[in-house]
Formats: sequence, C-alpha cells, structure tokens
Amino acid sequence: MRSLLLIAVCASALVSGMAEAATCAVTQGAEGSLLSTTGDDPVYIEADTLIENREAGGYLARGNVVARQNGRTVEADELEYRPGTNRVIARGNVAIFSDNAPPQFADEIELDDALGEGLAVGFSTLLENNGRAASAFAVRRADGSLELTNAYYTACRIDEDGDQPTWRLRAARVVRDTDTDMMYYRDVRLEVLGVPVAYSPVFAHADPSSGRRSGLLFPEFGVSSRLGALYGQPYYWAISPHQDMTITPRLMANVNPLIELEYRRRFWSGDLEFETSYTHERDIDSDGELLNDAHHRWHIFGGGEFDVTENWVWGFGVQLASDDFHLRTYDISEIYEDYPGIIEPGPRRLMNQLYAQGRTDNYYAEVIASGVQSLRNESQLPVMAPLGELRLTTAAGERFGRLRTVASTAVLTRNDGVDYQRASASLDWQAQFIAPGGLVFEPFAAGRTDYYNFSDVSGALPGDPVTEDSFGRILGYAGAELSWPLINTTGPTDTILEPMLQALIASDNSESARIINEDSQTAELDETLLFEHNRATGYDIWEEGVRLTYGLRSTTLWGDGNQLRGFIGQSRRLDGDPVFAANSGLFEDDSDIIIAGEIDLGSFSITARTRVDAQDGTLNRIDLGASYRSDRFSGRIRYFSFDDSLGRAGPSEEVQLLSQTRLTDHWNFVYNVQRDIDKGINRRQSIGLRYQDFCTDFEILYQRENLNVGNLGPSESIQVRVTLFTLGGIGSE
Repeated sequence: MRSLLLIAVCASALVSGMAEAATCAVTQGAEGSLLSTTGDDPVYIEADTLIENREAGGYLARGNVVARQNGRTVEADELEYRPGTNRVIARGNVAIFSDNAPPQFADEIELDDALGEGLAVGFSTLLENNGRAASAFAVRRADGSLELTNAYYTACRIDEDGDQPTWRLRAARVVRDTDTDMMYYRDVRLEVLGVPVAYSPVFAHADPSSGRRSGLLFPEFGVSSRLGALYGQPYYWAISPHQDMTITPRLMANVNPLIELEYRRRFWSGDLEFETSYTHERDIDSDGELLNDAHHRWHIFGGGEFDVTENWVWGFGVQLASDDFHLRTYDISEIYEDYPGIIEPGPRRLMNQLYAQGRTDNYYAEVIASGVQSLRNESQLPVMAPLGELRLTTAAGERFGRLRTVASTAVLTRNDGVDYQRASASLDWQAQFIAPGGLVFEPFAAGRTDYYNFSDVSGALPGDPVTEDSFGRILGYAGAELSWPLINTTGPTDTILEPMLQALIASDNSESARIINEDSQTAELDETLLFEHNRATGYDIWEEGVRLTYGLRSTTLWGDGNQLRGFIGQSRRLDGDPVFAANSGLFEDDSDIIIAGEIDLGSFSITARTRVDAQDGTLNRIDLGASYRSDRFSGRIRYFSFDDSLGRAGPSEEVQLLSQTRLTDHWNFVYNVQRDIDKGINRRQSIGLRYQDFCTDFEILYQRENLNVGNLGPSESIQVRVTLFTLGGIGSE
C-alpha cells in the first residue's frame, strides 16, 4: 500500500519541486522522474526530503538517504545529483554497499552516476577476512580498486574509545589492485600500539580477499646455546591451486646455513606431503664447537595416501636422515605429525613403509613393506617385506555369535642377523548369552597354526655353525567369561557394579625353545590387557596352560556428566610356565594386581593406575594424572614410577607438567616441565609468554633440554614467533 502512495508523491514533485518522505523509482524524461544514468539502469532513491533545483538542473535528497542502482547501495545524510556532469555527491555518514565487495565508508564522497568510480574524504573500508583500511583521501575505481593517501591498514578491531590497534601499517600511499589481488604501499611503517617499530620505502602483501599467494612469510627469530643466534625467512610458493611449497633458509651464528623445504600436493584421490632439510657442516657439540670433517647432512620426512576404491587405500611413508644426530643438532622434531603409515615409528627410530589397506564391515586387510633407520646405532634392525594380515568376520546368528578368520604373514630380512619368516592362520569364535537376571555368559574358542622358517641362526656358543630351522605348530585355547552388571538408580546417583570372571585353558607350546621372538618384545599388564584372550602383542609368544582372571568394575554417575570409575583385577596361572618378562606384571603365577580409578567433574579430573606386586605388596608401577581447566588456568600433570628391580629402560620416576595461565584477556603464561626424579634434573623445560587477540599471535619461549645424546649434551634456546593475521604472504608473484 505504501509503495503506491510514494509513486503518487513523486509525480507531484514535478509541479511543486519538492516531495516530503518520498521514494522515487522512475526514468528521466517520464512523468514523475527524479534521475537516471547515462545507461539503461535507473537509480532508486529513498529520502525524508527531496528537492529539485530546476535552475541548476540538479536534485538534492536529505535525511536517511538511500540510493540503489545495479547492485550498489549508497546511504548518506545528504545526496546531491548533478545530471549535467553525471556526478553524485554524498555527504555525512556515507556508506557504500556492493553485492561483491565489503562495505566502504566516508565523510564525503563524489561518485559517477553509476555509483562506481569516485573520490572520498575521510574514507574507511572493511575488507575480507577482517581487514580494515582508512585514509584521509581515497580514489575509488569502478572495478573496486582503491588508491589511498595518508592511509593505514590493519586486521585488528578498532575500539570506539580510541585505543590504538595492536598493529597497523601506516603509509603515505596504498593501492589495492583488484587485477593482481595485491596491496602495495609506499613509505610504510609498522606501528605496534601506535609506536613505529619498522620502516620500508615499499611494501606489498596479498589482498585479504585473495586466496593462496606466493610471498614472504613472517621471519623466525631465536638464539640457541648450540647453534647461536637464529634467523629463518620462509617463502611461500603457491605453485598451483593444488600444490604449494614453503622454502626456509636458516642462518645460524655457530654453523653453516640450513635450508628447509615443505611441499604439499593434493590429487583427486588423495594427497602427499614432504619436508626436508640440507646443510654441509661438521658435527657440533653442545657448546657450539665443531668436530671432525664437514659432510652432507640432511633429512626427508613425508608420505601420501590415495584412494584405490571406496574401501581400499594405498600409501607410503618416508623417514630418512643422513646421520644419527642431524635432527637433534638442528632442533628438528623426530616425530612427523602428518606421517601417514600403518606402523608408527618408535623413539629414536625412523620408519619407511609402503602399504595397502582395505576395510569393510566384514573384513580388514593390510599388506606392508617397511624398513627402519635407527638413530641409536642399532645394526640388526630388519627389512620387513611383506607384512600382511587378513581378518574376515562372519555373524553366525544371534544364538551362535560370530566367527573370525585371520591370516597373517611376516618376512624379516637382515644384512647381519637372523632372517625370519612366519605364516599363520587362525579361527576364533565368540558368543554372548544374557540370562533373565542380567548375568552375561560369553564362551569363546580359537585355533591357530603357525609355520616358521629361520635362517642365519647363530649357534649357542662362539664358533658354532650358522644353521637354518623350519617347523610348524598348532595352538588353541577355549574358555568363557562371566559378568553380572548390577545397577542401582536410587538417590541422586546411578551406580553400576560389574564383577567379572574369566577361565581359559590354552594348549602347550612344544616348540617354544625354537621360536626367535620378533613381534612380542614388550608386554606390560594394565586394565585393557588383563582380560585379553591372547595377551601377547604378536604371534611369537604363546601363553600356555590354565588361568583364571577376575575383576570388579564400578561406575557412578551424578549431576551434569560427573563420573567416578574404578577397577581392580588380577590373573592367576594355575598351570603352565611364564613366558613374559619379569617387568611385565605377568611373570609370577599370581599376576600383579591392577587397580585403576578415575574421577571426572568436567573441568577437573584425576586418573590413577597402579600395579601391585601380589607377593609383597610392592607398587611395581604408579601412574597418576590430573587436569584442570578454568577461564584463567588450564593444566595437566602426570606422575609415574616404576620399581627399580624391574630393570625398565629410562627413568624410573618422573613428573610432567603442562600449564597455561591467562594473565589478561590477551596475555598467557606458559610453563612446561619434565623432571627426572631419579637424577634430580629437569630433562625438558619451557617457559614463555603468548599474546593472542583478534589480529595477532605472538609467542616468546625459553627452552632447556638436559639430555646427553652422543656429543650433544644439554642445550638452551629462546624462540620468538610473530603472526600478524592477513599478512601471511609478503611480496608478489
């Protein structure tokens, strides 16, 4: 109804020269016209007051003015149109909105009648990805390009109370070029909290609206007791829409420069990533002293994974280093977070593997070829090719449980040492029956056959001839597990008590003396392992005889997700010889007693796990952890202790702390420590400050590592990292 009335008012404007509270949408030359462009698209104007100046041949709109044309909108306190010059002048709280660009603001702006090109005074604009720019004077092109005079750019929020932004670039001239998607600066300085900290006659960075762009990234600074002062300058190369590379030359005061490369590429079926480093330098000790002759030093980590079908993938992982100490010398992490392989590398070991993997609801299959490079001077690590496993699961019906068939093979080859070949096939069955009172009965049984072939087996005594050995064995077990969940839902808590009992009988392993253990080197009893049917980690060790396993699990729930969980359990060997190591918790007839508990109150939690020697009550292992999270503080602490008599490698008592304290809305204090209580030293320690806000990420971190690896002893370093958001790429392609 209102639009019809507005058209009538606009028509009367031709006679009176004024329309009050009018909206006009007509074409020049027609009855009731206000203005049009030289093209075919009319301008739509809404204002509180409209005045026609017939002598000057112009129009003036005042009060809440809104002008629209061809996807652009101009809002202002006052708008003047001059048909003779095809100019539109907007004054007071001017805002320009476009379908494909962020809003722009000005105190006064003069535009062409297409509302595209123009000049502005007191100009500011919002850009993509939270960018902001402002200038005393601006020229706006029809394609959206801007030329700013006496301008600044920032990604920080501008407070209304006049506080300085965390950082901004202030320049005599800034050009935002939409053709190249770059922003160019002349006579530019970087201000931090209003204080100039750096200057450059010219500068450029990618437009915040652009995608990946080549250019310099923020430099990296630091100082190390081993390497000296550090400077790294990354350069990001956007090779194509689906691949990129980061090149980082690193300069160090005590050693020759090092160059690092990171390469990524995405394919339609998967992706791959690599990182590498190279230098030509001598070995170095912890004091920065160079040793022996210079040699090529490098590392390469990487890999990829690709889809073959909906259910199958293939991939590879690479980890290689020129020597045992290259990674530690240059503070390169031995843990490659993006490593794609199936087999995880162990400490101080680098893994290389090629694999294929398939998975559905009914089967799982994998085949792997792999090799290991040791950083501990271990000479007898094998090449494993192939390792293969196929698991088929078949549902035998609700009353008959499920059947699982497993086929496995492993071939290990050494230049110096035993060559190992194994093939195994097994069938296991498990079912579950629930009695009316809630008693759960789970019978199970399994049978397995193994074939072994060993070559290059050394004799028992020096001088004995090297021999070969081939044999097979047939193994099996059967048993049942009873559990009875008892639930109490009265009162404010829900409690579940679940006593469990398992009985298992396993066949003898008549060939145990001929087995060379390759895949079951470690086993340590805990809550998850206690009730496993086969508690060996691989195929080579077989736990024979008769055993009973019993335990009690409890869970209490209350409030909003609060939980208290506890477990106690033990295993007793009634027949058979021990096959696990003395420090495993399974060596004696009566296993260690497993006690575990956890309380979770949301922001606060505590976990406790321990192994208690059944003979004398010694705590063979203690593992305690606690975490807390609030608005001001978050931290996690872990303490563990092993009985010295177990002969376990590494420290027998240690505490680890990770913490972060919020000092203000933006500043955080970080403190992490790993303390070896046996030796009374901090093996690793880091302390630092971190600043984060809407546009900035700054971190300064002191680290000390008190480890002795070869010539490398304790080291200290200070690292500085700065990120100014939207300035990730500097320069031009």
